[in-house]
Amino acid sequence: MSAAVLTGDEVRFVNLVAARRSGSLAPGWQPPALALDPIDGDTPFARAAALAAALARPGVLETASLPTILLATCCQLRRDGHRLMAPQGVAAGMTRGLANGSVSAAEFAAWLKDRAVAD
Repeated sequence: MSAAVLTGDEVRFVNLVAARRSGSLAPGWQPPALALDPIDGDTPFARAAALAAALARPGVLETASLPTILLATCCQLRRDGHRLMAPQGVAAGMTRGLANGSVSAAEFAAWLKDRAVAD
């Protein structure tokens, strides 16, 4: 499968979708100014976790950050031929843990590996 990571424009689109869906899209909303470092990893799960960790950094996403991180993670897994099979509440909790620092990117990658299925 592909080793390509979501582009900044793709993440901006995911953020727009997440912001609209969560009702946090305010008048005058601007897409995030993403300055993502090169995201890499030797597995689909490491790439998805690295992307999620980059998006979870303070100041990267001002609107709908947790939904955007989760949606971008799912999109990245899908790009690599996998689907996340986890209850929404559990996935949200892991995403929140990554964002608040109680879950590391390596732990998040291991969690993704345990809960993803190949297409």
